[in-house]
Order: sequence, then structure tokens, then C-alpha cells
Amino acid sequence: MGWLRRFLLQLAVGANVMAALLLWLCGLSAGLDPAEHPRVALFGLGFPLLLLLNLAFVFFWLVFYVRYVWLPFAGMMLSVSYIYDYCPLNWPEKAPAGALKLMTYNTEFLGRGEKGADGRSPMLDYLAASDADIICLQEASSMKGLKVEYADSIMKACGYQVAGLDDGKRGALLVYSRLPVLSAHRVAYESTGNGSMAVELQYGGDTVLLVNNHLESYKLTAEDKLKYKEIIKDPENGHMEDNSKELVKKMAGASRVRGPQADSVLNYIHKAGHKAVVVCGDFNDSPVSYSCRRMSSELSSAFRQSGNGLGLSYNQKGFYFRIDHIFVSDYWRTYETHVDKSAVWSDHYPMITYLEKRKKGD
Repeated sequence: MGWLRRFLLQLAVGANVMAALLLWLCGLSAGLDPAEHPRVALFGLGFPLLLLLNLAFVFFWLVFYVRYVWLPFAGMMLSVSYIYDYCPLNWPEKAPAGALKLMTYNTEFLGRGEKGADGRSPMLDYLAASDADIICLQEASSMKGLKVEYADSIMKACGYQVAGLDDGKRGALLVYSRLPVLSAHRVAYESTGNGSMAVELQYGGDTVLLVNNHLESYKLTAEDKLKYKEIIKDPENGHMEDNSKELVKKMAGASRVRGPQADSVLNYIHKAGHKAVVVCGDFNDSPVSYSCRRMSSELSSAFRQSGNGLGLSYNQKGFYFRIDHIFVSDYWRTYETHVDKSAVWSDHYPMITYLEKRKKGD
């Protein structure tokens, strides 16, 4: 039995080394341009599963052979920056008085237009009562008799200015602001139905550039999601190979488009030349992805800076990811970044942060 024990031990060591290397490679894949490597760009989606596998190896070695417990820890240290992107831990710090409250929320067509027994929209009531200074909405088109114009009237009555574009796509992206709106422009890039809107806001003596984004969607149908669940639940299914190829092809196609969109947003920011910048919205990408890595190369993730845990913002059954993000320039310091899971009227939860202008020396 001694040779069998040694063989199994070597097999476990090999599996652990492989899991650690794959975790690191998943993180590195975020640096590859999906326009050139669309399939490799999908590797980042496997990051949480590989992280869980490495954590499982910690407990495995603690139980069976504590001498090798350093292996998963060494592997995770290689990927510590990516892990912190995915699941940051910060000491809670209360937002100071006067900080701006910002919300980004994919509303899934204004909560699918649903109204309560009193005829009111619970989503609009939530937005109006949020006391946010800036609200960025995606998928804010009219549906089931709930018109965008009606939403505008409700928010205007609460002291908000409306930033919209008169180009036929205005309802998909909305910004409600208590700060004076100076201008609104669409960020030009290729898309089949998504987009980004840049809004200039007056903040004291400064101009804030706010970019509200809905980057290219995977556009997975209910049937696609069912196929995905079948692959996870039953890998031996005879249709797994065909289903996997179909899903990968569809998702890689979206990634190929989304990468240049993120680049276009950064190019727009460079040309605008503002110090006070906020970029937020539905990126349709996890924290370990090309679009988030590109934003983080020049801006700071609010969730990494002042959030805690996974912050899962997409809430469909079987699909839980953080694909909504807020990035800020060094002009800002963020506080209390979180996902509000009490807002249940969309397939996304809103992400909220508080912004304060940095003082000299911060």
C-alpha cells in the first residue's frame, strides 16, 4: 500500500500545481486583447472556480498531509492581485458629510415596466427615494406602458436634471443628476445595440466627466443559459461538445467587440482631459477581464478601493457575477462601495459608492 499512497500523493501535488498555474494564467488572460484572442479572453470566467479549487486544496493538505499546505498558498500568492480584484477586503469607513452618492443600475427596461397594486412603479419609487446625487441607468427603455418620459418627470420633480441624447437610442442610457449638466455626448464605437454616454457635470469650480456604459452584451438567450447549466450539471451529456462550441463562439464574439469598446472609452477620456472622471455601468465583464484591466490601468476600481466580498451584481438563477463596475480618477476617494440587494426589480442589483474630492496630501 506504500507505493499506492506515494502515487496518490504525487497525483495530488501535480493537480495542485496545475490548479495554481491555471489560476495565474486566468488572471494573465485579462491582459490579452479579445479583439485578437477572443476565446482566450474567456479564460477569466473560470477564475472563481479555480480559486475555489485552490482553497479546497488548502483544506485537503491540512487534513491529509500538512507539509504540502504551502502549495495552494504559493499558487494564490502568484495571483493575489487578481484575487483582490475579484474579492477585496477593506476596513469599513463611513462616507464623510458632503460626499457625493453615485448609483449605477442596469434596470432591465425600467423593471420590465412592472407596477404595484397602487399603480406605481416600485423601481421609480426606489430611485426617487435613493437620495443619490448621480444616477446612471442602463437598459432604461420604455416597456409595458411605463414610459421613459414619465420616469423623467418623476425624477425632475425630485430635483434631478436629465442627461439624454436625441439620437434614437436615448432611452437605453440615462443619467439623472443633482449636479448641473453641462453637456452629453455619445462615445463613438462599433456596437449592435449597446453604447456609452459621456456627460459633463459642474461640481463646484470643476468639471466632472461621467461616462455611463453598457458594453457589448453576450446576448445569451434562455436556451443558451439552459445549455450552460446542463454543461455544468452533466459534463458527460452527449450534447456537451456541441453546446460548448456554440456558447464559446457566441461569447467570444461579444468579447471581440467589447475590448475595443473599452479602448474607445479610455481614448475619449484622454481627449477630454478632465481630472475629475467617473466611469461606471454594466461592463458585461467580470473583475478579471480585459475591459476591467484596461480601466484599472488608468483609473481605480471603487469596489476594490472601498468594497468588500464578491459584490455579485448580476442575479439570475445559476448566473451570479459582478459585471457592474465603477472606476474613478485620482481626483476622487471612494467610500462604502456596495451592491444593494434590496432592489429586486431587475436582473441586476444597483452598485452604489460615495465620492469625495481628495484633499492635498491624500
